[in-house]
Amino acid sequence: MSSKAVGSEELSGTLDSATGDLECMMGCRSGGFTRARGGLWFGISVILTVATFFVLSIWSDGYMFNMMNRCWTNWACALLTYWCLFILLAKWTKTRIQMKALKVEEVFPRRSDWVLSPATAPEVLAGIRRLVARPREFLLFNRLHLALSNLKNIGEVKDVGAVIDSQASSDTSAIDSSYTGIRALIWTIPVLGFIGTVVGLGHAIGNFEGVLMANPDTTGVVAAAEAVTDIREKLTPVIAGLATAFETTLVALVAAVGVQLLMTMVYQGEEALLDGMSDFCNDHVISRLKLTDW
Repeated sequence: MSSKAVGSEELSGTLDSATGDLECMMGCRSGGFTRARGGLWFGISVILTVATFFVLSIWSDGYMFNMMNRCWTNWACALLTYWCLFILLAKWTKTRIQMKALKVEEVFPRRSDWVLSPATAPEVLAGIRRLVARPREFLLFNRLHLALSNLKNIGEVKDVGAVIDSQASSDTSAIDSSYTGIRALIWTIPVLGFIGTVVGLGHAIGNFEGVLMANPDTTGVVAAAEAVTDIREKLTPVIAGLATAFETTLVALVAAVGVQLLMTMVYQGEEALLDGMSDFCNDHVISRLKLTDW
């Protein structure tokens, strides 16, 4: 098939949902539409978390490594953050692939006298199969297939609109549900930070007892210096506990805020996809539909 211009892009051969999909590029089956495979990205996140541990232990100046090692919750936050980031990256690439379907307009003739009817619907469906590999894996073409393949069973134009609206609601619900896991992880990350805070405060309070039991009765300069040194040594684990309390909260909150902002951006992209599909159906299906000819 010759190349055809599609918007600002060129279609050469067929449009394929697997092209550019990170999960397919890794040899795995795609999660479907814009849904990511959570198990795959969790495994990769575990590997990356372990790699981060070794990288910080070797090349870090010591501060970052010591901060992450203050409490196990910091590494748990890192794992969940990587997991969220990979899922969002996968969803972002899938959304971009789905967006390409909006530029495939050659399946609908541009003639002003052409109308969409039960007689011409097979022509449109054949055009979709000619231009697109596995069209049912695209949200738009799946919606068009459900509407056009049932034209003979639909009596009025408004009924076609009802079918499209019903599928649009289903697509919206599917996209919303695909964020359930990410929202749960974003909620879990700051909770882990608060757990680290409790652990750090408990450690600080537990060691503060030793400071209170230090003997203040000293005579002479040497004895006073020894008492100060003793108190300082007893305060060291207290300060370390407080550092753990504050730094675990800091790590968790920064991670949660960053992931939340990225999730909002990716979600807005999927909302734009849904709006684009609705406009596409209105422009190429509803506005050109005529059921009285058959």
